Amino acid sequence: MEALNKNDIESRPLWKPMHLQPLFKNSKCYLSGVSEELFKKGLCLPSGTTLKKDDVEDIAKAIDAVV
Repeated sequence: MEALNKNDIESRPLWKPMHLQPLFKNSKCYLSGVSEELFKKGLCLPSGTTLKKDDVEDIAKAIDAVV
């Protein structure tokens, strides 16, 4: 996320799993650990109909630079 921010590319962490949100803390759920792992490591990237090919290439280059 830091590398993307340095390139003026907005990103954010993935959604918080429902069972970790206070409203649903006592709700029945079926857990495998996948949602927690995605939350720890996942990243939401820019998307949308206004995203141009050059934008996608810039995003990919920024990610490639840190992987």
